[in-house]
Amino acid sequence: MRTLWILVATGQLLAAAATTTSAAHDPAESHEEHVEHVDHVHPHVAILFPCLSMLIGLTITHITSRCQCLATIPYTVSLLIVGWGMGFLDVESAGSLGTLSESISLWIAIDPHLLLYAFLPVLLFGDAMSIVWHDFHRTAAQCIVLAGPGVLIGTALMYVVAKFVFPYGWGDFECAAFGSVLAATDPVAVVGLLKEMGASRVLTMQIAGESLLNDGVAIVVWLVFYNLMKGEQASAEIILSFLRLAVGGTAFGAACGVIVARWMSLASNRLVHSDSLVQVTLTITVAYVSFFVGENELKLSGVLATIFAALMVGKYAQPLVCDKDGLAAVWHLLEFFGNTILFVLCGVFSYTSTKNVEWADYGWLALLYILANLARGVMVGVLLPVLNCVGGSDVTKTTWKEWLVMTWGGLRGAVGLALALSMRNLLIQQGREYTANLMVFFVSGFATLTLLVNATTCSLLLKYLGLTKTPEAQIAILGCLRQELMFLSKKAFSDALASDGRFKAVHQRELDAMLEHLDAELGEPQDPKLHLQKGVHPEPETTDTDPERQENSKEKGIEPGTVQAWGHWWWGFEEIKVDRGVAVRKEKSAGSLTEQKRFGVAAKGTQQERVVYRKLFLSMLRAEYTRLMDVGMLPRRASGAELLLASIDAADDFAALGLNDWRILEKKLVHRRHSIRVKVRELLSPYFTFVPVEINGGAQYFDLFTVVAFIDAHHTVSHQLLKSECLSLDARADVIGDSLSEIEAAHRILKDNGIGARDISKVRTIQLASMLFQTQKDQVGRWKSQGIISEKEMEELLHLIKHGLDHWEELMKKQVLSSEEVSPLSKATFRTLVRLLPGR
Repeated sequence: MRTLWILVATGQLLAAAATTTSAAHDPAESHEEHVEHVDHVHPHVAILFPCLSMLIGLTITHITSRCQCLATIPYTVSLLIVGWGMGFLDVESAGSLGTLSESISLWIAIDPHLLLYAFLPVLLFGDAMSIVWHDFHRTAAQCIVLAGPGVLIGTALMYVVAKFVFPYGWGDFECAAFGSVLAATDPVAVVGLLKEMGASRVLTMQIAGESLLNDGVAIVVWLVFYNLMKGEQASAEIILSFLRLAVGGTAFGAACGVIVARWMSLASNRLVHSDSLVQVTLTITVAYVSFFVGENELKLSGVLATIFAALMVGKYAQPLVCDKDGLAAVWHLLEFFGNTILFVLCGVFSYTSTKNVEWADYGWLALLYILANLARGVMVGVLLPVLNCVGGSDVTKTTWKEWLVMTWGGLRGAVGLALALSMRNLLIQQGREYTANLMVFFVSGFATLTLLVNATTCSLLLKYLGLTKTPEAQIAILGCLRQELMFLSKKAFSDALASDGRFKAVHQRELDAMLEHLDAELGEPQDPKLHLQKGVHPEPETTDTDPERQENSKEKGIEPGTVQAWGHWWWGFEEIKVDRGVAVRKEKSAGSLTEQKRFGVAAKGTQQERVVYRKLFLSMLRAEYTRLMDVGMLPRRASGAELLLASIDAADDFAALGLNDWRILEKKLVHRRHSIRVKVRELLSPYFTFVPVEINGGAQYFDLFTVVAFIDAHHTVSHQLLKSECLSLDARADVIGDSLSEIEAAHRILKDNGIGARDISKVRTIQLASMLFQTQKDQVGRWKSQGIISEKEMEELLHLIKHGLDHWEELMKKQVLSSEEVSPLSKATFRTLVRLLPGR
């Protein structure tokens, strides 16, 4: 990853150097060649650019979630840098990237209206629907002031810059349209940053509300001057057109939102599975319908229509949603798609625009950046008394600190770029190629600078101004929750050790070390009685007294007398006993055929019933494997997770012959160590061998964790069948007998390879630790669902839990590597084991 970032940075430097040759390039000739090239490109290759953008976006998201130093860089900034890199590679290679260059050329030549119609609805609707109505209501007047008069003031100030500061001699309409484009803020990255850092709800709502509303108002203002640029005459109808666009779009959007909310109320039955699908589809449909109908058919503001439709849905439909998590996940995905593609495209446009300008234009861009930020500061400062007047309470009062953040948080993004591209097409048609390129250069360059500078430094500004400082009372609450989390964790440990026989022989020293570190991370619990005392659960005592077995254990590296894994008591389950004679007597004592039936199943153990019961047993076995994965006792990344589930599917085909899942599993369980085919398969496999046990002198190995999970699941399901009263006793006994044979076969592979209590104890220790971390994660999730903690506080607690897990991994690695004990499980094996601990 470090190499990738170095290459991107180097590409930017080379791009700056390459611009020295741009002055000699004829822009008009370049445009004609580009249009001619696009005409010969197949339209279907356009799919490559968004797919590659999503792949890059996923990579950035995955890496930043694991690397704290990169997590400080806003996601949109990273995408912008990637877009610059793609633009650099495409331009400097003269379009020799093959299909990728063709795909990029199609997106560069995209119609700006298509860009707006495709991406704006989902981005605007998703942001607006998540707004809390109460927050919007109490700051609505302030947002309207910033988005109404604020946009007009910002447009006027930037008109002055474009008309009287820039040396290009643009006309009045071009300057005014250019000013309205720069007046449209797009603080998506900063709003996310404000939420992440815990800024006040009022400040977050002021910036978010302004950005949503001024997009619509700025587009309305831009349309007025854009039409004038096309040659339409100025008249009093312009004012009426402005009111129609703004007021009509707001009213139409609100009506669409109320209608959809009413429809969602008719599809709000949680017992009907399709209702959830209907609700999610409705929200996506209304986002596009409100924008398209309002913008294209009714000639209203599609942006305002979409925003107010979303606000109405968020206000009225929130209690009606059947699956809130599903709805949020769908919209989060749509926003992720839209933002990723748009900001990468913005980066590509930003670089390609630099090829059609001169060196002096870079200086004017730097001056534009300074003057535009000053203009926004003047606009917010002039309106500050009005904001405090319409705020209505001290809660919504705007101080100089909020004024500074609102000024610095005025980012520009995709909306302004789309408007600039529309002006570019019009100016090219009018024969003003250089002016068209300058428009795109200044708008994309200014958006790039705001993202690279403002977005990345806004968090430092918030911290410096003390706007993200957590109140002392909240800190005290979080401290109590951390102590309670430790309290509940140790109680879960105690309960598991006391109630589950499988954990009688865990390695107590390792668990104590982990608990001590968790004490340091989360704080000492309030009840000292919950501290697990050392030595409460000692290492397993020696019970194996067979001389021949002891000698075999010595050869295998096991101390004489260690409890062997095939002892049923040691596994923590009661011995499975099926008295077939009792079953027969109970069947004969039944007085009638009706009494011999339980829930429609005959009591006689016919072959058909045995097949049905075996299939039932396999189905219950699958559910038990899934439960073991859910509680952390079977790692999802272990190869056994896939092998065990696959064995159920294959065994179901042979249910008429008996339970054969172990035979099927055993064939895939043992692997050759030095086979090239196996090594390649392991390299490409999404699964990892969890605890590989070497056999046959190291030439082969099998996964111990898979065998342990197999035995555990069979024991559990067999006991569940024994307790069932609705199944035929005779057929049930046959199925359980098959299960016992499978368990014995699994025990045999452990016995033959000298796997004893010490080795199984390692597995049990990992399982118990996994259950602890899963318990902590579930508890934090419950606090979040109960409203006790926020999203940010939940992430902080989960980070502490992950830190404790990482520390315990390092501790176990040191113990294993420094241990002199000899075991069939090599030190390399346990390096793999601790690398794939719970949560992985």
